[in-house]
Amino acid sequence: MEKLLDADVKRGHEAVLDMDCYAARIRAFDGERFAVVTEATVTDRERAHPILSVISRAPAGKTLLVLAGVHGDEQAGLLAIPHVLEAWSSERVRLVIITPVNPVGAARRSRFNAQRRDINRDFLRFATPEARLVRDVMAREKPDFVISLHEGPQDGTFMFANRFVPTPLARALCEALSLGGTKLAKRDYFGRRLDPPGLAPSSATVRALTTVWSFTLRVKATIGYSEDRGTPEIVLESPSRSADDATRVRPHVDLVAAVAAGIA
Repeated sequence: MEKLLDADVKRGHEAVLDMDCYAARIRAFDGERFAVVTEATVTDRERAHPILSVISRAPAGKTLLVLAGVHGDEQAGLLAIPHVLEAWSSERVRLVIITPVNPVGAARRSRFNAQRRDINRDFLRFATPEARLVRDVMAREKPDFVISLHEGPQDGTFMFANRFVPTPLARALCEALSLGGTKLAKRDYFGRRLDPPGLAPSSATVRALTTVWSFTLRVKATIGYSEDRGTPEIVLESPSRSADDATRVRPHVDLVAAVAAGIA
């Protein structure tokens, strides 16, 4: 993980605010290993912001979709993407990354897009162009597994897993994060005890609450949309309060590698 000590990670709280530099760095991966494409642009204050896809070129059996920057103020996932790409070596899993899903939010360090909407509540009505783009990419790429990279205020890292993530795999992913040096949370940011640490699995109660939430408020997150499609999804929540940016980024890089190994 030495690459996590690069200057861009040390300056992580400011680095991705220059979205032109971020886009240029992602586009630099276009070549023999990856294809980088501008999937869409969104405009804010007369400035166009690209949403990029990065797709590994090697043929593979399974497809892993990674969503980075759904909430623009949770930037560890964005910072992790260059390191994910540098480290990527799987020949049995096809990697598809969308970054940043919410470029306006990333530029503003905001949870919301240009219309002041939370994209991660829009996977029922699809009122935002960003949610529609993710929906269209999922329909086109037909991922076998989805990872959405987030940050939260909790002490330690944990992951939400929908009901299609096999429990043995979820536990193995927590173990992989721990072995990589990530501190796993004992509670999520709702205060629920996590057993094992780091894992917030789907449950009948959670699914019932999500259903009520969807019908009454007409909102749904990516993890619920993936569940509707029968697709496993993990939402990773690393601790945003960490002063060490390498600590913020490491779980995201390690999780992508561990999932790829687990589904290969």
